[in-house]
Amino acid sequence: MNRKLNTIAGSRSSSLRLFLLLIFLCGITGYSQSKTNLDVFFSQIDSAGKEILSNSPDKNSLVKVNFLSSAEFSILENRLTSYLIKNGTKISSDDSALIKLNFVINEAAVKYKDSFRAGLFGEILVERSLAVSGNYLIAEKNLSKDFSYEVTDTIKYSQLDEVENRAYPFTQGNRPPEPFLSSLLEPVIAIAAAATAVILFFTIRSK
Repeated sequence: MNRKLNTIAGSRSSSLRLFLLLIFLCGITGYSQSKTNLDVFFSQIDSAGKEILSNSPDKNSLVKVNFLSSAEFSILENRLTSYLIKNGTKISSDDSALIKLNFVINEAAVKYKDSFRAGLFGEILVERSLAVSGNYLIAEKNLSKDFSYEVTDTIKYSQLDEVENRAYPFTQGNRPPEPFLSSLLEPVIAIAAAATAVILFFTIRSK
């Protein structure tokens, strides 16, 4: 009889541990620190620079870069200049340079889509979309091209302040509200889970 009772108690104890483990795992998410919005825009501008170099392989001629974008995108224009220089382009401020590159950023914008919760007690997540578009012209090579780059990923809602940069408005976006139904049900579920755990605990002890 004692052996049977011990078996039942052990089984229920294992069930309780499994239940508590599942509750704990529901709150775990695998999302690490995300890139800032500005860093993502830098990567996209690097892609534009790579495209420009692939269409203008002559690195021996001096290049005068004319930026025709809004002043708010000056940091992205500096990024392009830096990328071109690091990859062997000789930049000149002289209008007599043999090659003139006209570069325009039409848009650089962040959009956040609806937020949602990862799992029962997991982090609130939000889908992030970052897009850059514009065009460039190299008249001496009879070259004119539009460019457009977009990156979409998922980040923690709690990281929104960290990924944005208040000094650059284009790195900020309209934030969606936290999921209403999820935030409403979570306290109820948590209380129910805690009550169930307590009932199981005392039921096992009473046996």
